[in-house]
Amino acid sequence: MPRPHQSVMVIDDEIELGELYSRFLELSGFNCVYFTEPDEALNEFVRNFDNYSLIITDFKMPSIDGLEFTRRIRQYNKTIKVVLVTAFLTDENLEHAEIKESGIDTVIEKPFRLKDLEPIIKEISFT
Repeated sequence: MPRPHQSVMVIDDEIELGELYSRFLELSGFNCVYFTEPDEALNEFVRNFDNYSLIITDFKMPSIDGLEFTRRIRQYNKTIKVVLVTAFLTDENLEHAEIKESGIDTVIEKPFRLKDLEPIIKEISFT
């Protein structure tokens, strides 16, 4: 279960997906905040990094991608769990070494069923 007063941050530039993930997480008992702009999410995280226990981020986004976003948040919190959501796992630009170096804990490949998200999150988070 989530720690009291801690939230999940979702970053996805597709509004519908951000809302969908957030709604599902809230129905599953998690506090959730979502952003469509990675820069806004990064600013929020820098100001309130102790408020978050888990980040779910898309890979392909404008301005910064999910790997760079994770590298930047690691400057403030090295232990927060990060899930990368991508449809580009087989893309040559997304190598396993790069994923590990950036600090990603788990990769979920699109498309996936929302019901498959909850056990993954519970397995890696709040431990």
